[in-house]
Amino acid sequence: MCQLRILVTGGADFIGSHVVDRLVNEGFWVRVVDNLSSGSLANIERHVDSSTIELVVGGLKDPEVALRVVDGVDTVIHYAANPEVRVSTTNPEVHFNENIVAKFNLLEAMRRNVRELVFASSSSVYGEPLEIPVEEDAPIKPVSI
Repeated sequence: MCQLRILVTGGADFIGSHVVDRLVNEGFWVRVVDNLSSGSLANIERHVDSSTIELVVGGLKDPEVALRVVDGVDTVIHYAANPEVRVSTTNPEVHFNENIVAKFNLLEAMRRNVRELVFASSSSVYGEPLEIPVEEDAPIKPVSI
């Protein structure tokens, strides 16, 4: 069994929950933090009673939550974000708080003790792709902030 302790932010959402599945199946101890605004406990419920997963329901906009969830972890896999692209143009403050403030709090909490961050972007950075599947070296043409 692996000894690494991994935090998955947004771990109850679609992509994050699949990452949690893989990590648990490979023997990692996983802490999940999710505010459940777009994620669902149903996505990870099969793991919740396991001794290899800890669920924290809370948001990273709260610096105390960020400090608490990074405590004792080796690696952070960061998927927590507001996924609603349209909201970024109609209410940019929501995106600022959910994506920038939360990420700042996470990075600030990590700065002291955690040395590894895995961060994934969204395919929306490519805009309306000319070809599917989109290659990673496709031109960047974001449709939102």
